Amino acid sequence: MIAITGATGQLGHYVIESLMKTVPASQIVAIVRNPAKAQALAAQGITVRQADYGDEAALTSALQGVEKLLLISSSEVGQRAPQHRNVINAAKAAGVKFIAYTSLLHADTSPPRPRR
Repeated sequence: MIAITGATGQLGHYVIESLMKTVPASQIVAIVRNPAKAQALAAQGITVRQADYGDEAALTSALQGVEKLLLISSSEVGQRAPQHRNVINAAKAAGVKFIAYTSLLHADTSPPRPRR
């Protein structure tokens, strides 16, 4: 299975949309903070699992059975490194074999984006 963190965000949405052209929905895991925002993903047959970058134990549970992971960078300035470390540690504990990572332009200085 392939997991995408930040699956309800803009990049996560586009990644899943593209991935579904080559991978069955049953092989995709959407890792989200708020499962209520992922109802459309679940309706397409995608497995939705709740976890927050700040909760390594929840991430480890959410990544069970996942072979490949796309870690989409969080938007919290000053918290990215510890949050991403949690995801990487959880992926290792869950036996994930491959991690791909996306960052942001000027990730160390970018201001947080306004909430919708």
